[in-house]
Amino acid sequence: LANERATLGMFGSGYIEMLARQMTSELQDQRDNLAAGQSVALSAKGVDFGTLSREPNGTWDTTAVEGLPPPSVASSGANDPPNLIIRPFHQAGAVVSLRQFTNNAFNHHHGMQSTERFGYGTDPDGDGHADELSVADVTAASLFQAAMAVPGRVIPDHPEIEAAVALGEQRFEEIGCTDCHVPALPLDDNGWVYSEPNPFNPAGNLQVGEEETYEMDLNDKKLPKPRLKKKNGVTWVPAFTDLKLHDITSGPDDPNREALNMHHPGGSDEFVAGNSEFLTRKLWGAANEMPYFHHGRFATMRQAVLAHAG
Repeated sequence: LANERATLGMFGSGYIEMLARQMTSELQDQRDNLAAGQSVALSAKGVDFGTLSREPNGTWDTTAVEGLPPPSVASSGANDPPNLIIRPFHQAGAVVSLRQFTNNAFNHHHGMQSTERFGYGTDPDGDGHADELSVADVTAASLFQAAMAVPGRVIPDHPEIEAAVALGEQRFEEIGCTDCHVPALPLDDNGWVYSEPNPFNPAGNLQVGEEETYEMDLNDKKLPKPRLKKKNGVTWVPAFTDLKLHDITSGPDDPNREALNMHHPGGSDEFVAGNSEFLTRKLWGAANEMPYFHHGRFATMRQAVLAHAG
C-alpha cells in the first residue's frame, strides 16, 4: 500500500520558491497583527487562504484556513501560532524549499547523507562513508535547480491553431480555471533575488546565520534562458498556480485519492484515512511534463481535465 507520484517539473523553481517565501511573509504578518478574539481574512498576492481566528483566551482557530497543509496550520496553544508556511514543492505541499527537497532526495533516492542534516563524522546508513555531502554541496545543487530556465510558450504560426488557442484561453477563464491556476503572480521588493538558505527551512536543513548567505539574481541574463524580466519594479511569474492545496476529487471513492496522508504520523488514523488535497499544478511546463496528475496515470491533458471532478 503506497501513494503513486509522478516526478514534478523543476524548471523555474527559483521563482516558485521566492513566490512562496513572499506569500508566507504576507500571511505571517496578518497572523502577527491578530489579537485574541479577532479574525482575519488571510490573503497573499491576491490569493485567498480563508480565515484565521483567535479565541478570547488566545488559542488559534484554523478550521476556516484554506489551502495549507496540516504542518502549516498546527498549533498547540495560544503561545504556539500556526506557521502558515507555503510549501511549494511536492504534489501534496510537503516541502518548503529546494534545499529541503535536495536533502530529502539525496538521502531517500541516492543513499547520500548531508552533514547539515545528520552531523559531521556520521555514517547513518552504514555504508562505510561519512560526511558524504557538505553544506556547499547542497547549496550548489540547490542553486543549480533555482537557476533553471523558466518554461517558454510557443504557439504555432497557423491561423486555425492560433484561433483555437485564443478560444481555449477564453474558456479557461470563463469556466473558472484561473481561480486556482492563476495566470501570473508578482514578485516585488527584490523578490527575484534568490538566497540560500531559505529563512523558512525546517530543522535538519541549513538555517539563516549558520553559514554566509549566498544570493543570486534570477533575472540575470547570464543564467540559462529564457528568463523573466522586471517591469516597473515587479517580476511577474506566469506559472498558472496559486500555490494552494485543493481537493479535486469527488469523494472517498474517487480513484484519484491517495491511500495515505503523508502529513500525519505513520499508522495514525489520519495517515491511513488517505489524502485528496494536492498543490495546484503549475501549467507553464505542462506541454513537456506528461504523464499528468499527481499519480501520473493520465497520458493526456484531456484525461487530467476531466478528472477535476471535485
